[in-house]
Amino acid sequence: MTARRDFLKSAFRSAAAVPLLTSLGVSADAAQQTGSSLPHADNPDYWARVRDQFLLARDKVFFNNGTIGAMPKVVLDRVVAHLHTMATDLADWDYKGPNWIGGYDSFTDIRAKAARLVNADVKEVALTENVTESMSFVANGLDLKPGDEILISDQEHPGGRSSWLLAEKRHGAVVRMVKLPRPAHSQAEIFDIVAKSITPRTRVIAISHVITVSGAIVPAKQIADEAQRRGIFTVFDGAQALGHIPVDVREIGCDAYVSCFHKWLLAPAGNGFLYVRRDAAPHIWSTLASTNWDNHEDDGYRFSQRGTGSLSLLMGMDAALDFHFEIGPARVQERIKFLGDRLRDGLRENAKVKIFSPSDPALCAGITVYSVEGMNGGKLQEEFWNRGRLRPRSLGEVNGVRQCTHIFNSPEEVDRTVAIVNELTSA
Repeated sequence: MTARRDFLKSAFRSAAAVPLLTSLGVSADAAQQTGSSLPHADNPDYWARVRDQFLLARDKVFFNNGTIGAMPKVVLDRVVAHLHTMATDLADWDYKGPNWIGGYDSFTDIRAKAARLVNADVKEVALTENVTESMSFVANGLDLKPGDEILISDQEHPGGRSSWLLAEKRHGAVVRMVKLPRPAHSQAEIFDIVAKSITPRTRVIAISHVITVSGAIVPAKQIADEAQRRGIFTVFDGAQALGHIPVDVREIGCDAYVSCFHKWLLAPAGNGFLYVRRDAAPHIWSTLASTNWDNHEDDGYRFSQRGTGSLSLLMGMDAALDFHFEIGPARVQERIKFLGDRLRDGLRENAKVKIFSPSDPALCAGITVYSVEGMNGGKLQEEFWNRGRLRPRSLGEVNGVRQCTHIFNSPEEVDRTVAIVNELTSA
C-alpha cells in the first residue's frame, strides 16, 4: 500500500504517467499506450505522422474545434485508463494518499503546466470546468455597485457576457456593449473604439482575446495598459486563444484571464482555466465555497476547489498539455496559422465569398468566418458535408460558417474546402 501511495503522489508528473496508471490497477500494456509517438522534428512527413496521433475517421474532416477539439489518442488513453481504475479498483482508495477524485486537492503539478503555458505563477492559476464558470467566478466575485459600468463587445459568446448581465440585474451595474467592426481592419481600430467607450464610471472591461464570430485577435496588451492607467479591472475571454495563439498574461498585464483546454488544447470537455493576477485576487470573493474558500496564500487553489469532480478528465487535460508541449506551442501555433492563411487566401479569390475575418494576416490565425452568396450558414454546412464530408460550423442566416484549422488538418483538406466553394458559386 505504501508503494501505491508513492505512485499516486507522482500522479501529475508526465514522467510518472505509466507507473501511476499501473499502480492504479491498469495493466502495463494499457498504461504504456498513454505515451505518444511523435516523429522527429526533421521528418518530412512530420504533420502526417502527427495526424496519426488522432483517431479521427479518415473519411470525414473535422473543422470545428472552435467548439470542441479532437482529443489525441494519448489523451483518450489517459482518461480511459483512469476511468477503468475507478471502475475496477476503487476499494484500494484508503484516503491516506492523494484523492482519486478531482475538485478538492490543489493539483499543483498540473496547475504549474498551465501556468507555464501563459507565463503565470502557479498560485495565480485555477482549474475550473469551462470558460462560463471561470468568467462567472470573476463577475460574481467582484464587489460591483449601482451605476458601475462594465464594457463588453457586441460579439461576445453568451458564456462570456451572461455573467455580466446577471451582475447588471443583481447589483444595478450597467453593461455597455461596444460595437466592434466585422471584419476588423487593424488592432489600432479596435483599441480606439474600446478606449473611446471608457467613461469615468467604467469599472470593468471584459472582452474576448480572439473573437469567436470572426477570429479577430484584439490588442489585449494595449487595452489592459489603458485600463490599468485608469484603474479599471480587465478580464479577457481566451476561449479561442489558449493553444491557438501565444498567450502571455504577464506581457498582457490583465487582472484576469479565462479560458478552457477543450478547444485548441485538445483536452476532454470539463477542463477550464482561470488566471487572476496576485494583487487582483483579493478583490474577488469565492463563488463556490469549500475548505479553501478563504485561502489567500494560494488563490488558484481557492478558485479550483469546487467539490467533487472527475480526476479522469483532469488527467486527460494533463496529457493534453504534455502533448502540446511535446510538439511545442510555437510549432502548433505556426501550423494552425499556416492552414488558416491558406484557407483565407483561397477564399479571397472568389468574388462571391464574403469573409468576416480580418484581411490583415496579423489579426487572425486558425479561425475563418465566411459566407457564400445565395446561401445561409445551414445550407453551406450541409453542402460541405454532402460534397466532401467536411464539418465546419454554421453560424446562421447571415454569418455563414466558421471554419477552424488545427494540426490534425492538412493543406489538401483546406484546398478541398476552396474547391467546393468554387463548385457552389459556379453552379
